Amino acid sequence: MIPGMAVTPTAPGAATPDDRALPLRERKRLRTRRTLAETALRMFTEKGFDATTLEELVEEAEVSKSTFFRAFPAKEAVAIEAETQLWAAYVAALEERELSGVVLVELRDALTRAAVALDPDWDRRYVATRRLILATPALLAYVDHHRTGVERQVVACLTGKLGLDDDDLRPQVLAELATTAWSVAARRWVREEGRAGREVLIRRLHGAFEAVPASLDLSASQASPAPSASLEPPASRA
Repeated sequence: MIPGMAVTPTAPGAATPDDRALPLRERKRLRTRRTLAETALRMFTEKGFDATTLEELVEEAEVSKSTFFRAFPAKEAVAIEAETQLWAAYVAALEERELSGVVLVELRDALTRAAVALDPDWDRRYVATRRLILATPALLAYVDHHRTGVERQVVACLTGKLGLDDDDLRPQVLAELATTAWSVAARRWVREEGRAGREVLIRRLHGAFEAVPASLDLSASQASPAPSASLEPPASRA
């Protein structure tokens, strides 16, 4: 049991309004995936990730092992589903954007759009997932590997959209700055168990991005408190 963390699940596999427009087979696939992720998060939180076997998980979720592996590549993957949802939505939002301004702002707005669009229950699941990750060394390594993969996708997207050479370091630096900004913004929010709400998380995310220019210019000989360096007004979240 992770200290101080209780998971109160919603109905496993509950459909969302967006699901109803999908074909029946896709709705079933998503329902199975959600059931597995919700069941896994509850069991891993109560019993521990290492102490919960895959056999116990699939039995509790009432699916076969083959069904599990059609939904997730590994036990670690089902444990970090809330994290995966965020980064998949971020990459999708970035791929859909027509880049027309400061690239760091474009990344900020794509990440903002992704976070705002996640389902209302995501806050609870993300907080529980981050607490689980921090208590489980194997998951820390898995998440680090996963985020590296996300950064590679962002680099490829930026390189293609901006017509840059593959050896241009700027997309890599920007991709890592964006994930770091998220980590900085989310850390305290998770410690507070997300009680302040997602709006506060988004505000802290914008603050972290705004701190990047001033951080790069910070000199040890001239360090002093300074107002946040504004990148640009946030783009519409519509």
